[in-house]
Amino acid sequence: MREIQRTDEAVGSFEYQFLTKEGVIFVDSVATGMDRINLKEVGLPSAVLSGSGKAGYVEEEHARRHVPVVTGYAQTNGYSDYSGLQWTILLRMDRDVILRPIRAMMWKLGIAGVVVWLPMVGLLLWATGRLRDQHRQAQQESEWARAAEAALLQSQERNRVIVDTALDAVISMDAAGIITDWNAQAVNIFGWQREEALGRRVSETVIPLRAREAHERGLHHFLETGEGGILNRRIEMLGSHRDGHEFPVEITISPAKLGDAYIFSAFLRDITARKRTERQLASQYAVTRVLAESRTLEEAGPKILQAICESLEWELGVFWRLDRQGSVLRCLDVWQSPGLNAEEFVLSTWQHMFAIGKGLPGRIWQAGQPTWIIDVVQEANFPRGGAAARVGLHGAFGFPVRVGTEVEGVIELFRREIKEPDEQLLKMVADVGLKIGQFGERARAEDALRRTEAQLQQSQKMEAVGRLAGGVAHDFNNMLTVIRGYSELVLSRLSPTDGFRKELEEVKKAADRASGLTGQLLAFSRRQFIAPKVLDLNAVIHNMEGMLRRLLGEDIVELCTVLDPNLGQLKADPGQVEQVIMNLAVNARDAMPSGGRLTVETSNVQFGQRRNRPPMGAEPGSYIALIVRDTGHGMDEDTQSHVFEPFFTTKEKGKGTGLGLSTVYGIVKQSGGCIEVESKPGRGATFKIFFPQVEGVSQGAEAAAVGGESVKGRETVLLVEDEPGVRRLVNETLRLHGYTVLEARHGIEALLTGAKHAGPIHLLLTDVVMPQMSGPEVAEKLATVRPDVKVLYMSGYPDHPAFSKGGIDTEHSFLQKPFTPSTLAQKVREVLDGSTVA
Repeated sequence: MREIQRTDEAVGSFEYQFLTKEGVIFVDSVATGMDRINLKEVGLPSAVLSGSGKAGYVEEEHARRHVPVVTGYAQTNGYSDYSGLQWTILLRMDRDVILRPIRAMMWKLGIAGVVVWLPMVGLLLWATGRLRDQHRQAQQESEWARAAEAALLQSQERNRVIVDTALDAVISMDAAGIITDWNAQAVNIFGWQREEALGRRVSETVIPLRAREAHERGLHHFLETGEGGILNRRIEMLGSHRDGHEFPVEITISPAKLGDAYIFSAFLRDITARKRTERQLASQYAVTRVLAESRTLEEAGPKILQAICESLEWELGVFWRLDRQGSVLRCLDVWQSPGLNAEEFVLSTWQHMFAIGKGLPGRIWQAGQPTWIIDVVQEANFPRGGAAARVGLHGAFGFPVRVGTEVEGVIELFRREIKEPDEQLLKMVADVGLKIGQFGERARAEDALRRTEAQLQQSQKMEAVGRLAGGVAHDFNNMLTVIRGYSELVLSRLSPTDGFRKELEEVKKAADRASGLTGQLLAFSRRQFIAPKVLDLNAVIHNMEGMLRRLLGEDIVELCTVLDPNLGQLKADPGQVEQVIMNLAVNARDAMPSGGRLTVETSNVQFGQRRNRPPMGAEPGSYIALIVRDTGHGMDEDTQSHVFEPFFTTKEKGKGTGLGLSTVYGIVKQSGGCIEVESKPGRGATFKIFFPQVEGVSQGAEAAAVGGESVKGRETVLLVEDEPGVRRLVNETLRLHGYTVLEARHGIEALLTGAKHAGPIHLLLTDVVMPQMSGPEVAEKLATVRPDVKVLYMSGYPDHPAFSKGGIDTEHSFLQKPFTPSTLAQKVREVLDGSTVA
């Protein structure tokens, strides 16, 4: 150890110690005595660490001087085969001594660093700063890159979500036609899952089989020429679902070039609902157009069927119309598409009639709403199922046609495919049925309006003619009264052998015939006097049956009567009812010159507001129907429009006056009834007369009380007549029968004459219609001063307000012009002998 200390390489003095295996000092270079100190027990680090058997050094505090020292330690292991005593050697040197040469070196290096290294340190610091800035910039750019990458990923995810949630199918494919992308809506529309579709060809997934070859050709043509007819355009085509059914789609295909390769993006939309709506709107429009161009439901029927079938793509349509009399549905029209051969089914349809609840039409009629049949071949309640199966018809549905609240018809539609119910279609056709029904109701109203207008025009014309005829008849009756009266007076004075008697009788006959004509004119104009009674029409016909058979000639015309035993009663003039039947019978006989059958029917008829509506001009209610039907040559429409006009006739000249049917018309109208005629050339004519039904007891015909007593008298009669000829005839007739006659030309003169006459006045015989004052007014004023005077009215024109006011007893105190002298004398006698007063 001392040798080591003396060498030049030694940096300073050091201490050493030898320890036993147990740690006891037995050699100490600085100890003055041999202190047997156990350093391991003291806990000296170097002593403790030496026990490991490995050499080393440790920095520790000096045990005696308490300064920092560095102690090296090692353990002897002997030599060769000698294991030694396993001593521990500690070599200790002060820390400052060890560091002294290093500090000296560092000072030298420091001085040199100031000269040499300081610029380098500055350069290093500058470079370090640059590196730090670049590192910071690199970190920032890295963060930006990571943010951009995250944003890109987020954008891609957002685009993926947008594409997947799009309402349209989005499909991408490469230049080979292989699908590279397939969104969620494509799954919903075409049925292929994304995993299944990716990698498949587009033509195998979405394109119908018959169009796949055209698709491949179009793709190859675009890749070769860069031209495509359907690219970058919105077109409509058929798509194919995974299950095989086809449906309409709207598609747009956009190509894009990435490098040298093309990719294609297709955007597809299922337009099944839109096409269905378009077809339904087209159907509604077509039906509306047909209805606008048609006048009647019968005329519109075939066009409606064609419009509905073509717009809704159904192949056969049937229009059923309700026959209310038979309570069945009858086929009105059938339409079938040109490509359908269903003649057997069509023939079966024409031959069928359906009651309520029977077959598809009857079920629709009963339910009053649209009805669907998936397959008519499998339907039990479908009588035409066999014919439908043979022609290949399966799917069917129908809907009612309503007019107001009533079902007036049914429309059926058929197709060859089995078709599941379409609720939206059923709702649409229900609206179509309502629209057709509204048209039917409108057409019916328009037809009724046209007929009403025609009847109004006819009625106005007839009324004008009637007023003219009535006025002529009134004036003519005054002249006929004079002619007939004086003819009878002169004849009563001539002997039976007088040479002038024959000529005068012809004058009287002509006057009688003229009187009959005026009576017919008055009947037509409804201005004749009537005596209505409650009648049993069957009894009237029974009483006339023998006369009618003789009139018709039983060997030529067969008379048949069909009388309702429960017939109600009517109120009318019995003579006029007989005249109506007689005129119709004569008219029918003339229409059957070669023979035929005349049928007279009676029945009770109930007219309502909707069902069995009354004829024009009649109100709903109970009526008695008189129907006269012949099998003659009939009439065309033009003849029917004039048949009730006076003096209109189709007979040869000299064989008819043209007043028979006009008289019937006037009598029926005056009795509160209505008359209709139905006729076609060669198919006879039917006259239907409807009289209002009344309650009451039928009255028999009253026998005329023609007594055999004398009609002469001695009473005083005040005669008031503005027509000089009639006044002179009446005056002369009454004087010849013993009466005293006071004459007056008008009412005022009659009152003056009555005031001047001192004696009694037993009878006032006055015309009804006079200037200045009417007959009833004269009677009323005269009765104030002569209350016992009796009144007899005479008139040939019963259209005066006095008749409607009820001031004239037309049954007992009235004499109708024209009259004969004998009739006048008889009536005057009846009134004077009776109790009737003014």
